[in-house]
Amino acid sequence: MESRSSLATPRNADAVAFCPYDGLELTLACGCYELDDKVQPVRRHGHLALYSIDADGSGLSQAGDASFDVGILDCAWLPAAAAASHGTRLLAAATSECDARLYPLQNGEPLLSEPCATMACEDAGDACMALDWSADGGSLAVSSTSGKIYVGHLEGGTGLSLTATWQAH
Repeated sequence: MESRSSLATPRNADAVAFCPYDGLELTLACGCYELDDKVQPVRRHGHLALYSIDADGSGLSQAGDASFDVGILDCAWLPAAAAASHGTRLLAAATSECDARLYPLQNGEPLLSEPCATMACEDAGDACMALDWSADGGSLAVSSTSGKIYVGHLEGGTGLSLTATWQAH
């Protein structure tokens, strides 16, 4: 039997990612983005939320959220094996402020109000659009509207430092 659930997000949903960590597999991160072009300069607003899905798939409940004056265009969890080896569980987010941000989970609880690390992506154009972790979780790749790629290295389990940049297209 197929189960379906839906929910209204406070802004346009851009990215979703299921949590890969034991016991949290039914946790879903949702990044949102909305352009406010009624003001000058144009403002971007975002929302990052975690939802828990009922074990039978019949419903969703909010597990944590934060609103920002920046859009969240993509999000990705640190791979489970890397989280175990680094001793930390992280959610990475690509933002309209041309950076990548890391948000920690502690004891299964999201800490979305303040990132534990931010990696600025210089000359990224209007926004960082997409990101993904390397298989070993040691690096995070971020793409931007300017066509550049940025690679950051995970340091100390919760830090992120820029290690490479190049014009991809």
